[in-house]
Amino acid sequence: MEEKISYILGLNTEFGVERQTKTSEFQPELEKLFAFNNRAINQPVDLNQLYTEISIGTSVDFDEEIYAIIPYGQEIDHTFIIYQNTAKIVDLGTDIIVDQFLYYYWKVGFIEYKKTVEEFLSLKVNSIPLSCENFSLIPFSISTNPKRVIWVNPGRMNDLSFPFGQRAIVSLVNNFVFYLDRKAKAIYEKMHRAFLVHGIIKRYAGKMPDGWRMGLLEYLEISSSCVIRKAINGLTFLEIPGYGKDFYGKCIEIHDKMIQGNEKQQILSELEISE
Repeated sequence: MEEKISYILGLNTEFGVERQTKTSEFQPELEKLFAFNNRAINQPVDLNQLYTEISIGTSVDFDEEIYAIIPYGQEIDHTFIIYQNTAKIVDLGTDIIVDQFLYYYWKVGFIEYKKTVEEFLSLKVNSIPLSCENFSLIPFSISTNPKRVIWVNPGRMNDLSFPFGQRAIVSLVNNFVFYLDRKAKAIYEKMHRAFLVHGIIKRYAGKMPDGWRMGLLEYLEISSSCVIRKAINGLTFLEIPGYGKDFYGKCIEIHDKMIQGNEKQQILSELEISE
């Protein structure tokens, strides 16, 4: 695990520069950060340098669209949150951030959310995107530890390149660039799935298209890059699965069944009865 993390950090620091003193700001503008500006065009941001420049906070703003959530490899519970124009470092692991995201938008846990998404997609999958009405995030583990995960907003990806063999460089539309230890096929598959889930939830929120055959790209109001168009592959609003189903209602139904099941198991355990 540590070897892979060290490798990724090594790549991200290849274009590193002399460290500077942390600012007193918890969410400074990207354009003010030395690590963001002092690099060759389309080269990854030096995360070690970036870490020295931002004061560490304790909260994530979920009302603002998140572009990426990136663990800082040298501190297991310190995580970068990248927004359109700003960046934060929070004293939280990505697993805690996921729990907070789901509670903020859905008031449920990951299991209920995952089972609901699987039912709408009619598919059992290990990798589930997080989504709200306005954006989605897809996970990529950076080690064998599932809690160490990079979350990327697929609707804000501008470019994808592989200058180091099979290792990808992801460029976001805000010019934030970072390494991702995945092959192209896996990235595009996860993007495609995330766009469907984003569409399911936006439709559930009552946002209807101008026309039933409106393209998913336009309906989701995401960036129109070559990478995104390839992942969407011409999908339209009509192809969003689960029409007529109640997303939040299904979450609550699964949650209630889990509670009832846990209560039943507790009673049987107290009575020392096995099913």
